[in-house]
Amino acid sequence: MTQQLFCPLLVIGGYLFGSVSSAILVTRLWAHKDIRQLGNRNAGAANVARSVGMVPAACVAFVDFSKGALPVLTARWLGLSNTCALVGAIAAVLGHSYPLYFRFRGGKGLAASLGALLVFTPLETLIVLPVLGLVYLVITGSAVTGALVGLGLLVGLNTWRGYPLVIVLAPVALLATMGLCTIPEILYHWSRRADKGNLFLHWMAPHEKPLADSHVAVITDSIASLPLDLCEREKVHVIPLTLILPEGVYRDGVDLDPRQYYRMLRQEQLSPKTSAPSPGEYLALYKQLGKNHDQGVVITPPKELTQIWDSARLAAEMLTDRFAVQIVDSRVAGPAQGFVALAVTRLAQTGASLNTILQSVDVVQQKVGFVGVLDTLKFLVEGGRVAEARQWIESALRLYPVISLSLGHIRVVGMARTKPKAIERMVKWLESTLPKENLAMAFCHTDALEEAATLEKRLKAIFRLNESFITELTPVIGAHTGPGLVGVAWWIQSNVE
Repeated sequence: MTQQLFCPLLVIGGYLFGSVSSAILVTRLWAHKDIRQLGNRNAGAANVARSVGMVPAACVAFVDFSKGALPVLTARWLGLSNTCALVGAIAAVLGHSYPLYFRFRGGKGLAASLGALLVFTPLETLIVLPVLGLVYLVITGSAVTGALVGLGLLVGLNTWRGYPLVIVLAPVALLATMGLCTIPEILYHWSRRADKGNLFLHWMAPHEKPLADSHVAVITDSIASLPLDLCEREKVHVIPLTLILPEGVYRDGVDLDPRQYYRMLRQEQLSPKTSAPSPGEYLALYKQLGKNHDQGVVITPPKELTQIWDSARLAAEMLTDRFAVQIVDSRVAGPAQGFVALAVTRLAQTGASLNTILQSVDVVQQKVGFVGVLDTLKFLVEGGRVAEARQWIESALRLYPVISLSLGHIRVVGMARTKPKAIERMVKWLESTLPKENLAMAFCHTDALEEAATLEKRLKAIFRLNESFITELTPVIGAHTGPGLVGVAWWIQSNVE
C-alpha cells in the first residue's frame, strides 16, 4: 500500500524538483544574463563554468546533483523499493532536461544522474567521477562521450561488487533517459549542419576551432543597433556609419554620447546629416577579416534607403585575395536587421556552407520586422523617407504616428492623439500580427528608456519570448526618427535551440 501511495508522489515530486533550473536562476542572479544565450546555450553546470564562472557553477552543480539524489534518499527514508527510487531519479532527469517552469528548455541531466548514482553506490560512483570528468572536460569536451565511458565503467564495477540488478542497470537507465532527451537537439543540428557526415564526431568530441577561425565572417553596420556584448558573444562585426553635426564628424555609436546627442536634438534647431561607410572602410575590414576567414556575408539595410549596400558591394569588387564577400540586403533596419545578422552568424557557427546561409536569409527576411511610435514626424519629413509623412505633419493636429518597416517598406500603420494611445495601438497591432510564441524581440528607443522598459514588461505578458533585450537606437537612426521613439523589432524563430 505504501508503494502504491508514495511512489507516484515521489515521481511527480522528482519531476517538479528537477524542473527547477539552477543554471538559469543562478546565472540570472549572478550575471543578469540567460545561460541559454551564452556559450553552447546548454543550461548546465559546465556551460555556467565556461561562460559565467566557477563559483556560480559550483552552486549549480550542488543543486543539480541534489535533484537526482533527493528522490533516492526520500525513497529509502520511506522504505520504498530501488525500482521506485530509480524511477523518481529518472523523473528528476526529465524535469532537468524539460523544465516545466522554463518553457521545457533545460540541460542534459548528467549532474542529476550522477547525484542519484552517488546515493545508490557512493564508493563506485566516486571512483568513476574522475574518469568521467577527464574524458568530458579535458579529452573530448563531450558530455555524451564522458557519460558513455564513465557510466559504462560504473555498470562493470556495480556488477563486480554484486549489487542487485536494478542498481547495476541504474546507470544504463539514466544514460538512456539522457539520450532520449537529446534527440530533439540532435535532430535540430542534423537539419542545419552542412557537414552531416561529421555530426557524430561533433557529438562525441565537439572541440572545435574558435569562432574567429570560422570560414564565414558576418558583418553588419551600426544601424543594426545590437548591444555590444551581444555582438562580441555572437561574433558579429559592426562597421559604424558617420554622423555629421555642425561641430564635427562622429562615428555612429562610437564617438558620441547618445544622451548628449538626443538632448541636442530636443533643445536645438539641429538638422544632423548622416553618411554611409565608404568603400574604403569596408575594404579595410574585409582585408582584416580575410586573415582568419575564407568568406564574408554583409547584412545591410534596404538599398533604397541608404548607400550602405553600394559601398559594401564596391569594396567587395576591389578585393583581389581569396576572401569572397556576399552582400545581402536585409530589407529591414535597426535591430530587425540585427536579427538577420544573428540568424546568419548562428548558422555559420554550425559549419553551414555559404549557399545554405544565403538561402536561409530569404526565409529570415519574411520573419523579421519593426514597428514603433514616433514622438515627431519632423525628422522623417526632412529625410523624405515616408511619402505620407508630410501630409500628417502639415495637419493642425498633434498626432503620434505608428510606423512599421518590413521587406523594405516603411509604412504609417496608425495615428493617435496621445503617445500612450499610440503605444496601445502598436501593442494591438503586434497582437494581431505576430504569433504568441517562438519569438525574439528587441525593445528599442531613442532616449526613452523608461517607456521601452514598460513596453517590454507589457509584451512579455502577452508573448512567450525565446530571447529579448532592450537597446537604444544609434544616433544615426535618431537623426531620421528624432528623440522619443519607442518600438519593437521581432524575429519569428520557427526553430530555435
